[in-house]
Amino acid sequence: MTTGTNIFTQEQRDLLTAAYNRLIPAQDKFPAAGDLGGAQFVEGAAAKNIALRRSLSEGLAQLEIAASSRGNAGFVGLAATEQDATLREVEAEYPAFFREFVRQCYNFYYTNPDVFELIGYSLPEPQDYQPLPFDESLLEPVKQRGQMWRPV
Repeated sequence: MTTGTNIFTQEQRDLLTAAYNRLIPAQDKFPAAGDLGGAQFVEGAAAKNIALRRSLSEGLAQLEIAASSRGNAGFVGLAATEQDATLREVEAEYPAFFREFVRQCYNFYYTNPDVFELIGYSLPEPQDYQPLPFDESLLEPVKQRGQMWRPV
């Protein structure tokens, strides 16, 4: 049993990093998703959701199984084109896993402050929020109607 957010083995984290680097590879000034810490993000999300944890564990196993048909080094040891072919194979055979896998990658990547900065997006500054005063006259019809429930 694991505690905290350390639910994956180091090999699974390496696999997540390599796969996410293929889903969103580095381009120009933009970093690859895996190199930006996608594995840690997904591991944190999976630590809070048993169904996600199970789906990711099973899906990562399927990635390794599919990669084993292409060589003995596993997914991480494959050339980029072979990794892409493996991802396409798993996408076709396990579409529900793959959709969630990609969604988690995009969730991480496109909410990352470093990516925000690179695309020129900045979070809005918090405003001094002052709620409008509550108009208690709005409660009058409810008060006139009286109690609508039975005491237990």
